[in-house]
Amino acid sequence: MVKLVATLGKSPGGIAETLDNLISGNYVAPFEAKEIKVNELVVIRTEEVTESYYFLKTILLCCLDFTNVREVALPFDDISSPQDFITVRETVRKVLSTGDYLDFSGGRKAITAAAVLTARDVGAHLVTTVIDQDDYIRMNRRYEELKGKALSVYNKGQCVSYFCDLMSSKAKTIIFF
Repeated sequence: MVKLVATLGKSPGGIAETLDNLISGNYVAPFEAKEIKVNELVVIRTEEVTESYYFLKTILLCCLDFTNVREVALPFDDISSPQDFITVRETVRKVLSTGDYLDFSGGRKAITAAAVLTARDVGAHLVTTVIDQDDYIRMNRRYEELKGKALSVYNKGQCVSYFCDLMSSKAKTIIFF
């Protein structure tokens, strides 16, 4: 069973773009690209981005029909001590295994750094997704317009197409290892 473990920042579409590109084989890697069957998504987040997490779940349901998602909430909003760094590493180590994928595109830099170091220790693949600045600005504006709407989506019948505006069709996913 392959997992995608991802650090979440304030832009929820990035993780969905990574997941979509992995399962469709649309990525650049040091090996031949093929479709990757991702069975589960584990989102590492802080309290600060709780609303982004709900948007991500809505995007995954409405735009990718992917529902096997779980969250791991960190007990702080950023790393402010060596112990916090260790906490992130231990948290990631509990959910990430050899052969899994770590998307380090989103979230606080110190948190993503701790996650990347852990991924390398356990033999997981490192992956990121990039988009051009114009798309990033457009999606962040759209996110601000839609704030609060994702909290009320619990099933596919409640989906509205505008949630998919929070993903970029030009996203480029790169697997490093």
